[in-house]
Amino acid sequence: MTNKEKTELYSNKIKLELSIRLSSAEYMLWIHPLIPHSVFANQMTFIAPSENAANTLLSHYGELFCTVSRSIGLPVDDFVFMTKSQLEKSGDYTEEKENKEEKISEERKNPFVAKYTFENFVIADNNRFASVAAQTVAQSPGSNANLLTLNPLYIYGGVGLGKTHLLHAIGNYLFEHNPNMNVIYTTAEKISNDYFASLNQYSTDKDSYRNFRKKYSQCDVLMVDDVQFMQKKGGLQEVFFHIFNDLYINGKQIVLSSDRPPKEINDIEDRLRSRFESGIMTDISAPSLDTRINIIKKKLSSSNQTLDDDIICYLAEKVNTNIRELEGALLKIIMLCNLTHRKPTMEIAKEALKEKESEYTEQIDSDKIINYVSDYYRIPASDIIGKKKTKDIVEARMVAIYLVCEMLNLPLVSIGQIFGGRDHTTIIYSRDKIAGQIAANKGVSKAVEDIRSAIKCG
Repeated sequence: MTNKEKTELYSNKIKLELSIRLSSAEYMLWIHPLIPHSVFANQMTFIAPSENAANTLLSHYGELFCTVSRSIGLPVDDFVFMTKSQLEKSGDYTEEKENKEEKISEERKNPFVAKYTFENFVIADNNRFASVAAQTVAQSPGSNANLLTLNPLYIYGGVGLGKTHLLHAIGNYLFEHNPNMNVIYTTAEKISNDYFASLNQYSTDKDSYRNFRKKYSQCDVLMVDDVQFMQKKGGLQEVFFHIFNDLYINGKQIVLSSDRPPKEINDIEDRLRSRFESGIMTDISAPSLDTRINIIKKKLSSSNQTLDDDIICYLAEKVNTNIRELEGALLKIIMLCNLTHRKPTMEIAKEALKEKESEYTEQIDSDKIINYVSDYYRIPASDIIGKKKTKDIVEARMVAIYLVCEMLNLPLVSIGQIFGGRDHTTIIYSRDKIAGQIAANKGVSKAVEDIRSAIKCG
């Protein structure tokens, strides 16, 4: 193995491990831009994009690099971060090497988050069909075999349940197996910004709008996250309709994600909604207790951490909303142990989650819960606390009562006053009714989890 091959191999292993240990934002900001330069003896050198980045990496991440290197069995315990100009001055970086390294970096650069792969996705009943559909798309993008088309693939579900993970998993699979394929992952907000920027630049650059259309309509796979943010943007919907048609007609794959199905996205053109519904739609619901336990165990395994089973079960029971929040709580427990130099115990877990719960409690009140229920069911808040008894209003009211009972530490009498002076027995009935339906009715269960996730993340 040449030094160049060894350097690239070590870099890939280290970056993969760091992508698991660090948040996505932190990884993309500090680690992803690094270019591996060389490995000699026990020292490895990375090229940083700036002197500030090099200094930050050395002072804040140097020890972490060493820890990661040891944990994955690499014979490197000294890491150097330098800019190209610093390497040139040291005589260890010629212009020829610079161009070669830049070319290698450009050819091999993976724009997708390394930890978001199909292998790292925990499959359960709440996401099985979505996972299979995503893998099928990755293996045969744009395929229309046997009149069964997965184009577009539309994945919807609450916050932090794995939609973005699946989109990046598709991207990572295609990057590995079809590296020449032009794959774009973006968000509805990013497309919107690009669209309006192209219009603003048109007076000075007549090709700006054409280039915008070309970028998105001539790719092989287009993945758009959070398409619900296209609502109320008529001009953007118009141009995206044509981009969608260009891709579909040419047999290119389209993957979309949203927090709701197309029929529940307000203020969106019917013809665009029809396009969204024309392929395969699949939802991801909140994970069950067993699934949450498996997610924690897989996360621990991939990061070489351990927790006792009773702590894992406690964490899975306490954080029952979404995967992102679950991973955040797990990280908090591990960080608290590392900072205090203590072994993980149930007391530490309770200490970490108690602080987390207090943060939520400070931010949540009954008005906030009722308003989120109102938005979800599209029923005025005044009707939810009022006297009307139509079927849809009663369901929304009972869900709101259930969430207030569950999320706020309030006496039943006080909750009754919040909901128009209702008797405490009515509050108990509503609470228990929804609690029973959560176990038996998938629609009610999904509504409760979606609203709760939105409240805690809002």
